[in-house]
Amino acid sequence: MKQKLVKQNFRILFTLLFFLTTVVISAQVQKTVKGTVLDETGTPLPGASVVVKGTLNGTSTNLDGKFSLNVKSDATTLRVSFIGYQNLEVAITDNIRVSLQPDTDVLEEVVVVGYGTQKKSDLVSAVAKADLGKATVTPTSDVNEMLRGRISGLKVDVGGGTLRPGGSSEILFRGRGSIEGNVSGIYVVDGVVRDGGIEDINPDDIESVEFLKDASAQAIYGSRAVNGVVLITTKRGKKDKVSVSYHGYITTKSIEKNFDVYSGQEFAQLKREAVRATNADDSYSDDVDVFSVGELENIANNKFVDWEDELMRNGTVHSQSISVAGGTERTKIYGSLNYFREDGIIPTSSYTRKNLRLNVDQEINDKFSVAFDVNLLNDDTERAANVNVITVSPLGSAYHEDGSITRYPSGEELSATSPLWNLRESDNDTKGNDFVINVLPKWQITKDLTYQFKGSMTRKNSERGQYQSSLSSAGNTDKGIARIDNQLREAFLVENILTYNKRFDENNLFNLTLVQAVDENKYTKTFTEGRGFINESLGYDGITNAIGNVTVERYKTKIRTASYMGRARYNLMDKYLLTATLRGDGSSVNSEDNKWTYNPAAAFAWKLHNEPFLQYVDAVRELKLRVSYGALANALKLPYTSLFTADGQNYMFDGESASGYSPSVVLPNVNLKHETITTLNIGLDFAAFGNLLAGNIEYYDSRTKDLLLRRGVPSITGYKYTYFNAGELQNKGIELNLTANIINTHKFKWSVSTNWSNNKNKLIDLYNDGSGNAILEDDAYNYYVGQPIGVIRQYQFDGIWQEGEDFANAPQANPESTITQADLRPGDIKIKDTNKDGMITQDDRVFIDPNPDWFGSFSTNLSYLGFDLFVDFYVVEGATKVNPFLSAYNNGGTLQGKLNGVKVPYYTPENPSTTFPRPNFDSAPQYLNSLAIKDASYIRLRTLSLGYTLPKSILNRVNIDMVKFYVTGTNLFTSTDYIGYSPEVNIRSTYSNADTGYPDARSFTFGVKVNL
Repeated sequence: MKQKLVKQNFRILFTLLFFLTTVVISAQVQKTVKGTVLDETGTPLPGASVVVKGTLNGTSTNLDGKFSLNVKSDATTLRVSFIGYQNLEVAITDNIRVSLQPDTDVLEEVVVVGYGTQKKSDLVSAVAKADLGKATVTPTSDVNEMLRGRISGLKVDVGGGTLRPGGSSEILFRGRGSIEGNVSGIYVVDGVVRDGGIEDINPDDIESVEFLKDASAQAIYGSRAVNGVVLITTKRGKKDKVSVSYHGYITTKSIEKNFDVYSGQEFAQLKREAVRATNADDSYSDDVDVFSVGELENIANNKFVDWEDELMRNGTVHSQSISVAGGTERTKIYGSLNYFREDGIIPTSSYTRKNLRLNVDQEINDKFSVAFDVNLLNDDTERAANVNVITVSPLGSAYHEDGSITRYPSGEELSATSPLWNLRESDNDTKGNDFVINVLPKWQITKDLTYQFKGSMTRKNSERGQYQSSLSSAGNTDKGIARIDNQLREAFLVENILTYNKRFDENNLFNLTLVQAVDENKYTKTFTEGRGFINESLGYDGITNAIGNVTVERYKTKIRTASYMGRARYNLMDKYLLTATLRGDGSSVNSEDNKWTYNPAAAFAWKLHNEPFLQYVDAVRELKLRVSYGALANALKLPYTSLFTADGQNYMFDGESASGYSPSVVLPNVNLKHETITTLNIGLDFAAFGNLLAGNIEYYDSRTKDLLLRRGVPSITGYKYTYFNAGELQNKGIELNLTANIINTHKFKWSVSTNWSNNKNKLIDLYNDGSGNAILEDDAYNYYVGQPIGVIRQYQFDGIWQEGEDFANAPQANPESTITQADLRPGDIKIKDTNKDGMITQDDRVFIDPNPDWFGSFSTNLSYLGFDLFVDFYVVEGATKVNPFLSAYNNGGTLQGKLNGVKVPYYTPENPSTTFPRPNFDSAPQYLNSLAIKDASYIRLRTLSLGYTLPKSILNRVNIDMVKFYVTGTNLFTSTDYIGYSPEVNIRSTYSNADTGYPDARSFTFGVKVNL
């Protein structure tokens, strides 16, 4: 018994000793590792994964970015990872502090593709995402201008007046795919298609911008999307975090130009030379016969007017934005306010905009949620009269001795009116109010099936009032002119969307999206004009008091569309991706037998980097080949062209005024249908050497068949022209996007990016005559087979005729020439006899492509500690334009000495120029338009921005997340041979009081961004 008890006690003791030994040994082979994981700014990263390399032993960081992990004593390395950041391996030490760097080209990035999102690595179609960090560096109220150079293939078209305060540009994507049809892209904001532009969007509210490039991506939005789709996603609230952001900046603007006008003495000499050329003996006329008394006095006293100094000023821009974002598990809210004001470089031109945005996301339960968005805009635009600082003579006087404005600067009654006078005697104001409401409830029917409803209502109204007083040059004859233009745009959209997303296993993923949609867009315009006012104190507000002619015009359109869309996506083994899309659109404005159009497209992608032969090649991170093909319909820009329409027409009957109708000028075509644009797109996405090099190459070939064209009809019909379908047009090109992250360390980063675009446009076929013979050209509408849209057809400038040349036998002097110059003499423009038949006829005209050979941007980012530098160049090469400053009388281009103009080295007998003709007071030089065709290529330092972000060590003391100061210069330098305010746009094309243009500007901005 005693022996048994001893044995039992021995077993207990042995067990206890074994347990203690195990504990001691375990304590010796295990240890606890602690540390912190931070992002690139030093902010803790909650939820980061920390794993012992080569094992499954791991943990995640807490809300403060801290972790604690038991590891074996022989463990040496931890692997730290977080979505959107580069993985990092660190040695195990006592107190680990890890800083992760963003994965700038992460393939897991989510991209908006329309009716859903996709991982960047799973994109099958051509979808480009703009780098907002670069886009928002340029201060502007125009989102389109913000996108310039950010997306390959995308041109920003600035037309007359779009550079003025409050002006908006248009996007032109991959060339012009139509002649008479629609060429504008569409905008989809937060999933809702917009009617019109995006002037009401505050750039600070934008979360991301994507662009749908090929037919496969665009087909989901049907016929309206054939010219490109801009997807804009605005910011939304996030759970468990309330943040307040502020962005304010002030900008100063000054005029940018690369030319001079004639000074007072230079213009006086120009006028002398112009009058001299009209004298038979080639002698100078006496100044008293050339100039007015006032002009002679100013010439003698060297007293002249610099109209640019008198009429231009430095412009300023003020912008203040504040936003609040936050939320709970169920409710998330984002709200923002923005105040933007620009005072232009021309007095009386300004733009004021006030924005309010509210985005609410409410989760009702696990199955139901709803998003509610409201965007309100109030704006006020003051447009300057068509200020003329180029053509007004500098020989006059801007002011009387008492300081009052001189009405007639030359001193002669009824001569040219001072632009200062017209500026004072004109008003041109526009006030607008826009609101957009979106309601988007969602029902998660099952794990794989989702239903979403989209309802949207847009209402935009504006009132433009203009008044030209009886003292202005335009309103003088009528004793004042008042105009009021009221416009209203209303749009309604309803969409029902079913999405089925099913992963059958790890190798098979299927997605199906079905859409049914209806929308209605209404536009109304009421234009009222009154002439003749006894009391002008009310301006255009007194239009009811007009005692002269009163005109009222009313215009109204309504377009209704019904649509059905289906899109299927299939992912096999994460290697082979397929997308097929079909959308049908029925429109109320289509002809009776062509109500519906169908838009099919398909795309295939092959992830070569996931194939065995590349899977383990570390240098290749991504290599994906994409091919897409689709046919989309495109509509005419004008509705009702298939219907017989009439215009109001007043007439006299039996001695009294009567009202009636007359047919419109367009002969209707009941068989008119949409043109079809078929596009083949081949793309290659690549990323190599980790994050060092990434980008893509796109090739596209787009064919437009059944072109919408215009053709004249015999006047006996009572119509001028008609629209019809015929011919074929080709657009093809190559696009390149490339980013190199040269240095990417914690302290110093340096990246270089470029995008390059090339587009060739050509009319392949036109139509046949009644006998079946091919028509190769239509001079009336500028259609030429083998030539691009908008081609310039003009005589070829061949220099200036000089003394001693053979004038008698010159082709221009040949009596059989279209325009015979029997009196040809030195200083005249020489035209090339291109077909060498000894005469100058229309057959000698040559074709000149106005489109650029290529365009693109080059930018670089550098950051060191808290400093960051961004430099961006924009290049257009091979573009050609007709310069009105060198050819049009109203722009001083005819060298007649009647109007001032751009200073050029013109011909005189004493200084024989080889580039510009001899002035002549009586007539403009013959063939002057040929001389005005000029190269409009340019390279521009578009943006130079330097910023500094305060260090976290300072901001943490006052509980501020971020404070950044920056200075930005825009349009700092432009190298071009094109004479003008900008190689992109001709500021003036006509001499009128219309808002035909606005000069470009150089600007400097100081701004601050704060996040709380």
